[in-house]
Amino acid sequence: MRLGFFLSEAFGSMRRNWVMAMAAVITVFISTAILGAVLVTRDNLNQGATSLKNRVLIEVFIKDGATDEQKATLEQRIQSIPEIKSYQYISKDEALRRFRKRFGERIVQNLPINPLPASYEIQVKDANQVDGVARQFFDDPAVDNDPGTHNGVKYARETVRKMLGTINLVGIGMWIATGVFALAAVLLISTTVRLSIFARRREVEIMRLVGATNWFIRWPFVLEGFITGLIGAVVAAGFVWLCNWALANWLESSDIDFLQIRVFSMWWQSGSWPAGLLPTLAVLGAALGALGSMVALRRYLKT
Repeated sequence: MRLGFFLSEAFGSMRRNWVMAMAAVITVFISTAILGAVLVTRDNLNQGATSLKNRVLIEVFIKDGATDEQKATLEQRIQSIPEIKSYQYISKDEALRRFRKRFGERIVQNLPINPLPASYEIQVKDANQVDGVARQFFDDPAVDNDPGTHNGVKYARETVRKMLGTINLVGIGMWIATGVFALAAVLLISTTVRLSIFARRREVEIMRLVGATNWFIRWPFVLEGFITGLIGAVVAAGFVWLCNWALANWLESSDIDFLQIRVFSMWWQSGSWPAGLLPTLAVLGAALGALGSMVALRRYLKT
């Protein structure tokens, strides 16, 4: 059976040239481990971005002297804006309870009246829409604005802009890094396979002289690159998962509560990509290994 022959040749070549084979495995391991780290980091950044966007709130404070009609009109305006995902009315008593819980009883115990205004907490569907939605309440007569200002509407305007800009830049950078490291892996594997071909150049020439086709000669080298890539990638998947697990557990046990790292499943995790580190990196490593072999073979076997 030809497949058995090709596999035998591939493993035989790896045994005879075990030093180069080991170098190739290490090369693939480093390349795919970096790729895996980039993919996991990028996905966690996307998760973090989604989480941060969901925390962006617009607070609209209501005048103590606002009439019932003005308050009803304000709520109708909130309900009519399609960009708003949800809203919650915070009464004066609820605002005071939250203030007391956050800063302690002693700060408010001597106050003769409740100085905190009622408000609406508004969450938008997309953080990019925060500025446009907030502006719609700037001149509302029920909003507690000081003369000549819009301080009755609070939202982290500059923070949102900087956050979205940083997330977009990091996302672009991660895609570029993924492409760069994939290219580096192909070139490194190609170089390693090229050395293997050079070491067996006389054997290749003899095979050509006796009438072997280019694909008959090519397949053992392609399988060699495929197997090399697969082994390196499987080891890399385990390494990246272990680092991911260790970092997530360290952050969970520390006081760094604003960073949350998700631990990827080694095999399958629905609703995310990569779906699992092992299948993703295994396919990627094997494909890069085979592609690297094909690139190296083009120089020696012109079709």
